[in-house]
Amino acid sequence: RKCKVEKLKSTEFKIILTQGLNRQIRRMCEYFDFRVVSLRRVRIMNIKLDVKEGKYRLLNEKEVAELIGMLKNK
Repeated sequence: RKCKVEKLKSTEFKIILTQGLNRQIRRMCEYFDFRVVSLRRVRIMNIKLDVKEGKYRLLNEKEVAELIGMLKNK
């Protein structure tokens, strides 16, 4: 599927995948002769990944309801 790419700085991009495949961003960047120094996943579907590495949090009721709604529409 198509993805959205936005240039943030001369060496930074924001890439939004609608269907991520294994190492897809690295392959896309390699095609354009860019080197990936770091990647950061910030969201999966409607769930923001806003906790520190190695930690977790419970989903709130709104997140669960939205997630169930999205999965029903698939």
